[in-house]
Amino acid sequence: MCSLWLGNFLAFYNETQATASMHVIGEQFHSSNNQNWIATAYLLGFTVTQTLLGKFSDVFGRGRVFNATLFIFAAGSLWCALAQSMGSLIGGRVLQGIGAAGRQTVGVIVIIDLTTPYTRGFWLGFFNLSLSLGIAFGPIIGASVVDHTTWRWLFWITLILIGITFGIAATAMNYPVPHRKQNVGIVAQLKDVDWFGCLLAVLIAALVCIPIELGNKIYPWNSAPIIVMFVLAVVLSPIFVVYELKYAKNPVVDMTLFSNHNVRIACLINFLTGASNFGVIFFLPRFFLNVKNSSLITESEQLFGLTLGNGVASVFGANLISQSGQVRLVGVLGSVLYLLGSGLMLGIKATTSSALVIVFSTFWGLGIGVFYQPAMVVGPMSVKPTQVAGISGFLAFLRTMGGTFSTALLTAIFETSFTSTLRGVVPDDLLSQGLGLADNHLLYPQYSDAILRALVKAFHLGTIPTLVFGGLYGVLVILLRGLDFTPAWRKKQLEARARETEITVAEKA
Repeated sequence: MCSLWLGNFLAFYNETQATASMHVIGEQFHSSNNQNWIATAYLLGFTVTQTLLGKFSDVFGRGRVFNATLFIFAAGSLWCALAQSMGSLIGGRVLQGIGAAGRQTVGVIVIIDLTTPYTRGFWLGFFNLSLSLGIAFGPIIGASVVDHTTWRWLFWITLILIGITFGIAATAMNYPVPHRKQNVGIVAQLKDVDWFGCLLAVLIAALVCIPIELGNKIYPWNSAPIIVMFVLAVVLSPIFVVYELKYAKNPVVDMTLFSNHNVRIACLINFLTGASNFGVIFFLPRFFLNVKNSSLITESEQLFGLTLGNGVASVFGANLISQSGQVRLVGVLGSVLYLLGSGLMLGIKATTSSALVIVFSTFWGLGIGVFYQPAMVVGPMSVKPTQVAGISGFLAFLRTMGGTFSTALLTAIFETSFTSTLRGVVPDDLLSQGLGLADNHLLYPQYSDAILRALVKAFHLGTIPTLVFGGLYGVLVILLRGLDFTPAWRKKQLEARARETEITVAEKA
């Protein structure tokens, strides 16, 4: 469990700590226009491989895939630490993302393998706590390292922690794949992989992820590159489905699972979970940085209400499922807390204290932490043991895609509202800066009041989709069937009563 926890922490710590130092790296390489690729490349590598890893862990074994992706993570970190150009660094970040995906996807599968339905919730909650801590401390450590030494130390630190993780995993992550007979020998295992299906899955994921990440940043949404990539993804998707259904001997994604009502619901709530979680994690800093003019380190500390609330609630929600057996009720509770956070955020103003905003954001964190747990267990609880790894990998992919979509959506709404509100109020040459004007508005004190009003309005409009995410999640989780179970303590209680009844009947006889 130590290697899983540390590995998952590293995956999200590395994502956020490097993002916090993008501007410094961009300046050093004289490539500020390409600095967003430092985050995009990592997310791209992370996203496109998640669907594959579930099936790979069935074919090659959990430990082998976990350690292989950990090695890729280490190679990418070393590449980044030694990079001499922005292009080289971006290549290393893609490799890092591919390796980091194994921390999340394979970690969940291993926990499901080694736990029972009664103990699974606790360990998954503890596992998700590492995600929250990685997101919470990554930007703070990243900004602090960049302030006091070279940004390269960000990747050297990651490499050291990977070494510790590998030392634990190499000795502990060694057990046969349960409920399934593996082919013996690497050649036989390689033949067991659906390589064409893997290629299609990666292409489709990349053709969806790349335009979402680049839209309105490098290319306009209606530009030819963005439209062409989306169209290609749409064209390839039915080809992938038909191939997996009719021709693949060992499909990457078992399409027959989608005839299961709970699996279809699980896909939707996992997408919404990712959208609710990562959307607000990358959107809330806008308020602190632009409206409250916080520094990067201060803004990272101000996110603690959200991120640590998420972590604590993950453990609480997981235990609540284990102790109550009420999967749907826990999901509804998370939805209510999340909606409360969104409602409170709609009422904040430029004059609202940062402390109060932090308190309000805590409800977002509590809601996410609680409803993350049903999203994690619904898929595995609804399929056969031999199908757990495949569905877990696909649902992890959907959570990441949900986060990617939500981040792009909320940012687009924020920028569109901000610029449209200020059109005719500030000069066009300033307005053409887009979000750059939001980041540098203190340079134009004559427009300060108008810009602040536009920022707050944009934040409110960007918050509205979170109400939709939270509300839809609450409705969908109620539609799940046959997942609630009798918890272990209640079973023991019922068994004890049954024994007492038998003794009483025997004595009377």
